[in-house]
Amino acid sequence: MSIQFKHCALNDMNDLRFALRQLRKSPGFTLLAVITLAIGIGMNTAIFSLIQDLFLRGLPFSEPDRVVRIYGEAKERDLKQLPFSVPKFWHYRDGQNVFSTIAADSGNGLSSPGWASRLSSSEVM
Repeated sequence: MSIQFKHCALNDMNDLRFALRQLRKSPGFTLLAVITLAIGIGMNTAIFSLIQDLFLRGLPFSEPDRVVRIYGEAKERDLKQLPFSVPKFWHYRDGQNVFSTIAADSGNGLSSPGWASRLSSSEVM
């Protein structure tokens, strides 16, 4: 049994040396293969991270069903889901007693005083 294993390991080493020689002979193909592997591994990692964050881990709130998003609208121009201006946000934040906290979203991310992490989203408010 150990003789077969040594024979198999030697064949694998010879195959590896042959593969490295072939890759050294054609640097263009080697570069293309390395770039393709790097892109494939990077995309796989990104997709897995997205699926893990969205579906496996859940939202970083203790009660995600209580999170709401507030929009502005211009009825005279029939426009809906408009963002608020900063002074209007301050007015709503300081003059309300319905919500436990209000955060602002600039489209680049979401943060609020008292939160330990920054959310990269433009949909959660």
